[in-house]
Amino acid sequence: EDTEVLIGLVDEVTWRLQQIPSIVSIDTDLERADDEVRVAVDRDRSNRMGVSARDIGRYIAYGLQGVSLPRFQSEDGEVRVRLYLERADRQNLNQLRNFSFSTNEGAEVALGEIASFEVSRGTGRITRYDGRVKLRIRSYTMESGRRLYEAIDKMMEGIELPRGYSWHKGERFKQLQETETSGQIGVVMAVTSVFLLMGILFESFVLPFSVLFSIPFSFLGVYWTLYLTDTPMDTMAFIGVIVLIGVVVNNAIVLVDMINRLRADGRARFDAILEAGRNRFRPILMTTFTTVFGLLPMAVGGSNVMGMPYAPLGRTMMGGLLASTFLTLLVVPLFYTLLDDLRLALRRLSATVFARRNTAYTPADDD
Repeated sequence: EDTEVLIGLVDEVTWRLQQIPSIVSIDTDLERADDEVRVAVDRDRSNRMGVSARDIGRYIAYGLQGVSLPRFQSEDGEVRVRLYLERADRQNLNQLRNFSFSTNEGAEVALGEIASFEVSRGTGRITRYDGRVKLRIRSYTMESGRRLYEAIDKMMEGIELPRGYSWHKGERFKQLQETETSGQIGVVMAVTSVFLLMGILFESFVLPFSVLFSIPFSFLGVYWTLYLTDTPMDTMAFIGVIVLIGVVVNNAIVLVDMINRLRADGRARFDAILEAGRNRFRPILMTTFTTVFGLLPMAVGGSNVMGMPYAPLGRTMMGGLLASTFLTLLVVPLFYTLLDDLRLALRRLSATVFARRNTAYTPADDD
């Protein structure tokens, strides 16, 4: 409620933000404001003279900023009308002091006789948040948004705000949270879609899990790639993760499909896995490395769209593809074996349950 207190808090927060090494520059709404003249009305004296503070404020606003009047009807149409003082009559502080008002006795009194004037730093454009005055502090950094917000949280822990005053991280942080939520939903939807499609193709809802296990290992490659290259997990990186889900499963699908076809031709499971690994090893490496080298210019380049760089997208897909490819040849056969044993165990269990039910059922003899 007290703007002066708010300005003092802005100065303290600005000083604390300057202690964060990753912040390049800081500006506030106060720096974008000009000096302003503050008129403090002596209410006791003005009331004795019959001049209210409301009339004084209204007169100053009308004289300096103008007031719109009803449109003038002319033969050529309506004309907008605005009333204000001549520019020559509102140039300096002395002219403002000489603004005159009518007293109860009908005399004229100058504004300087019933008010004091002070020139101070203004607050610029007054903005409000939930009906309260708000001042914004903008910090510019080369770090990722998440790291900066964590540093700001740690910095703000040492500030005791007066009662009635609060702070929040602004619209950029809200957009970051929305982007992360949308990315997480996109990942879940992509994995679900891939699972349902493989369930239809493999005619099983157990074996597709052996393919889905290649996805978490691709995320491992994404993490280390972004960490080693000091790349932020931004919107483009989230897009790369979603696209990666549909790409990394290709190698696993090719491998599992060939294992199923060899087993359908009469091969034992272990022999089918070895044969599929030997036959698909070279094509898997070829497709992976052609994709990785195709993404290399994007990963190391500086191209961007609307200020958003493409590099995180390329690095995300490269790291995920490389990790998933080398781990697919080891992990997918392992999980395929475990899940196939689980599928056979469930089939034997269901067959045993149905057999017991048929044995327990004896039809009644006819009379």
